[in-house]
Amino acid sequence: MKLLKDEAAVSISIGFILTFVISVVALVTVLTAFYMLMDRAEQTVMRSEFEIHGNDISMQISSIDSLVAVMDNSGAYIGVLEYDLDLPDRIAGEHYSVSIVNSSHEILLRSRDKAETKVMVPYSTKNMRVIESTIFSEAGRHYIVYDPVYRTLEVR
Repeated sequence: MKLLKDEAAVSISIGFILTFVISVVALVTVLTAFYMLMDRAEQTVMRSEFEIHGNDISMQISSIDSLVAVMDNSGAYIGVLEYDLDLPDRIAGEHYSVSIVNSSHEILLRSRDKAETKVMVPYSTKNMRVIESTIFSEAGRHYIVYDPVYRTLEVR
């Protein structure tokens, strides 16, 4: 009979359940916010690295274009030019692709796993045509090759 009239046990049980539920909800909220911040930081790092490598490729394209102009003006013979393109296999732990887009004269760097992580860097040439191409970071070594016969530049 004492158990039926004892109200203290009911309030302890309800208090424990409410405290437990509030603790779980707070923990899930904190963990979700933490993972969102980590993902955002990873995307920022990827974009920064993409800009660095895109500007490097753009600078190499401009350098080759200037070299071709100087050689043409001096009457020198130009053989095949080939530059080693030093790109890391992964940026922020992700593979990525580099595309040359001729219509907009831009270099597009894009993460393979995160579609929202992409950077476009402009390039310009006056003495040659850059061939549209796409390379993937996991493919190994990459080159920028100038073909004097067709006056084209290709990233392979």
